[in-house]
Amino acid sequence: MPAALNGLVGYKPAVGAWPAAGVVPACRSIDCVTVFARHVDDAAAVDAAARGWCADDPYSADRPLHRGEQPKTWLLPQGRPEFFGPFAAEYEAAWERAKETIARSGVRVQQVDVSLLQEAAALLYEGPLVAERWSALAGFIEAHPGSTFPVTETILRSGTQAEHTAAALFRAQHRLAEIRRAVRSWLRQAVLVLPTCGGTWTREQVGADPIGTNSKMGLYTNHCNLLDLSALAVPAGQAGPELPFGVTLFALPEEEANLIEAARILLRVQDTIRVAVCGLHMRGMPLEPQMTGLGAVFAEEAQTAPVYRLYKLETDPPKPGLVRTLLGGAPIAVELWDMPVESFGRFTASIPAPLGIGRVELADGRSVPGFVCEAYAAEGTLDITASGGWRNAMAEV
Repeated sequence: MPAALNGLVGYKPAVGAWPAAGVVPACRSIDCVTVFARHVDDAAAVDAAARGWCADDPYSADRPLHRGEQPKTWLLPQGRPEFFGPFAAEYEAAWERAKETIARSGVRVQQVDVSLLQEAAALLYEGPLVAERWSALAGFIEAHPGSTFPVTETILRSGTQAEHTAAALFRAQHRLAEIRRAVRSWLRQAVLVLPTCGGTWTREQVGADPIGTNSKMGLYTNHCNLLDLSALAVPAGQAGPELPFGVTLFALPEEEANLIEAARILLRVQDTIRVAVCGLHMRGMPLEPQMTGLGAVFAEEAQTAPVYRLYKLETDPPKPGLVRTLLGGAPIAVELWDMPVESFGRFTASIPAPLGIGRVELADGRSVPGFVCEAYAAEGTLDITASGGWRNAMAEV
């Protein structure tokens, strides 16, 4: 299924099943082509080349790609999605930021109950549908004992369980048809947005429970093929250092081209610059509305490297002046905000002297644009470095 890692776009178009001879399907009746590319336009170009009916594949379907339109509604899950693994909190925070980004784009948002999707997803590995996987690979596994990865073989052999009868298979297919019809009613002229993954695992956790951990990884994508949907996964920032996060957009196959338009909207509003603020622009301070008015979203609290001193400038109202120094510096508390690129120039131009935007070195080694002060303005003013930051300094007044 699609994944959004290291800037990749994952695109699951509805172009049919496996056309190439010699490819072994996992589930022949629902398998499809997935494209990975650096950019949305690249994925669309590959899709255009691959799309079409294949005479050698009985499951192939000819689905022309219609002109894309912006979806009228963006669907988000009701309540709090499930997050898991050692970075669950970081993934949840990244998801909340992604929702804020969608809201900031100005699109129409509606919430839906996605429990039906998870019911469908469970059938892929936990119900009689897994027998299709066994039907494709049983001959190889039986002829080559021990040659298959043990976890894979365990999953495949689960398709031979006595309860996976033909009657059970038909009951599952009938339920899928009901779910498919309900989901189609939501998705007309809409796009559904879900986390691509709700978390990740350490190698040790996967080794201890390979089936459970892998099943969780597909919590928000395993429904896709079963319900005959198209999907496009795009990056959505970072959950943490070296921990990329992404979201997946789902649409009806006949409205598949709308995914491209939706992705462009999402990626455009995600095109941001991380800015460090140290005073009146922080949360709860008088100039916070200037940040939010420009579409900026709070990202995290941070500290500067211990190479700065902080001064209380004699302005009206008083403002902090962050000055880099060669000696006697200390870490200063700052906030990092993600500001749309298109707003950054306006923001920078609005800042009065002696303040300005320069590079601010953070304690963890990052360097970001942020508020700095010309050194001359600090002469004769109150040095508040010992407070550790503007918020503390104001609380001490």
